[in-house]
Amino acid sequence: MTDLTGKVALITGGDRRAGKVFTLALAKAGADIAVNYWKSEADAVETKKEVEALGRKCLMREVSIADIEGMKNFVDEIDKTFGRLDILVHNASNFNHAPFQEVTEEHWDGSMDIILKGPFFLSQAASKLMMKNGGGRMIALIGNSSYEIWPDRIPHTIAKCGMLRLMENLAVTLSPHIQCNCVCPGPFFKGRPGYEKRYDEKFVNMSGHIVRNGDVDSVAELVLFLASCTEYINGAVIPIDGGKRLIHWSMAVNQPDSEVDQPK
Repeated sequence: MTDLTGKVALITGGDRRAGKVFTLALAKAGADIAVNYWKSEADAVETKKEVEALGRKCLMREVSIADIEGMKNFVDEIDKTFGRLDILVHNASNFNHAPFQEVTEEHWDGSMDIILKGPFFLSQAASKLMMKNGGGRMIALIGNSSYEIWPDRIPHTIAKCGMLRLMENLAVTLSPHIQCNCVCPGPFFKGRPGYEKRYDEKFVNMSGHIVRNGDVDSVAELVLFLASCTEYINGAVIPIDGGKRLIHWSMAVNQPDSEVDQPK
């Protein structure tokens, strides 16, 4: 059983949705918690109460991951409050959607600032605090956009793939003291209206292939594992999707040439 007693974890956007599940999993394992949130005060208040009900300390601040100086100040506050930082979970994200010809600078900058630029400078600040106590762990939530092409979410997928490469670079740059790994979950549907039945199904049929379904709790188990496992796991990119990405790939490469090469 994972024991994070005495550790401190920062989960970006960890006040709601999947981030909240990761936050509570780390708190249940014994970690004290720091969370930044943005325009979701009610969720933040409720999550803080739930963390504290587990007997853990919780530092919650409203500051956007895109606010570079604001996040640096938050790391300083974590230092003053806890005196350490052991785990950083890069969870905060957005999901800009637009056909290629309709992508604006606002779409592009919004994806890059929140998914890539903000986490880059947060990693910089967090690594300095981690080193005060000998090292730590960074875990980035990438998603299945690292394996699939999403034509209507190009800035999002580019930013996520950039985050993946950032973690790989930091795995070398910060070695051997800080381990940096990526988690690439397939879709999970808990809490999304209209998807309840799909979420409840244990298995799903993908073009005749039966694969195991997953949920956010399954992803949280992997995040928890990476927060405490052997330090020999570093720079890893770990899919957690029941093998769905392999089916998508096999479906693409096994199409007849006439279907692949000819425009629709």
